[in-house]
Amino acid sequence: MTAGQLADELEVSVRTIQRDLDALRDDHAAPIAYDPHRHTLFLEEADWQMPLVRLTESELFHLVVAAGMAGQFRGTPIARGLQALFQKLHGALQEPVDLDPEVLTDQLSFHGGQYRPMQPGVWKVLVQGMRRQKVVRLCYRASGRRSHTTLELAPLHLSCRSGDWYLLARYPSGGEVRTYALSRMARPQLLTWAFVSQDADRRPDAQSVFARYAAKGGSKPLQVRVRFTPQAAEWVRERIWHPSEKRQEHRDGGMTLSLPIDGDKEALAWVLRWGSQARVVSPHWLRDRVREEARAMVDG
Repeated sequence: MTAGQLADELEVSVRTIQRDLDALRDDHAAPIAYDPHRHTLFLEEADWQMPLVRLTESELFHLVVAAGMAGQFRGTPIARGLQALFQKLHGALQEPVDLDPEVLTDQLSFHGGQYRPMQPGVWKVLVQGMRRQKVVRLCYRASGRRSHTTLELAPLHLSCRSGDWYLLARYPSGGEVRTYALSRMARPQLLTWAFVSQDADRRPDAQSVFARYAAKGGSKPLQVRVRFTPQAAEWVRERIWHPSEKRQEHRDGGMTLSLPIDGDKEALAWVLRWGSQARVVSPHWLRDRVREEARAMVDG
């Protein structure tokens, strides 16, 4: 096999073949040699294969970090898929590997916190419904209820909020988009009934509000202002809670944080987590709700 024969077979120039052979030998360490007695090119290692993946040390480190962060997808098929992909890429790497992924996994740890598992099959059916624009029938247990209700929904968008997964959907006939927790779904079915896309079905702005819960009844996000003590402010200012947040620093080391929160349920839960280290500045009704909740906790 000569460069001329390869050029004729592939219908390219001899120079192109020579350039590609040089690249295989120099850039990919292909064991290409020339036998002057037989006047042919050959592989000194008959079982040699071109590496499927070539990663730098930095790229491999990023891959290990991404595999660890797959905890956000616990309870979904994505978690298993990411782990399998990571192992596949690791197996495709050829020696020498400057950075061993197995060593790195012992030096890095990820703590995703609590999460709510979903029933097998829920994720797959919802994704199929979104991609094919098909109606999904499922049993759903709403908050505060013990029994399930059968729903037929037009699935629009999946959102991960604080480690939990939610479906944004509406009724097939139309109406407002609502939020449903995947952990409360059971026995999903993909129907043959297609739903028609509407203007309201466009991807929601996931950063429009800081929230785990969605506002109900089309209500607007709350603009909440909370003043933190110097002790809590030190911890609060180290984080970005929302892209549109506003901060006001105080002489005593405290800080007032203003940000949008989706609904009174989310706002009340977020403020209460700080205990006496936070005081609601506005809205006033939220301050009253916090006071009532704190008294009920003591009285109880």
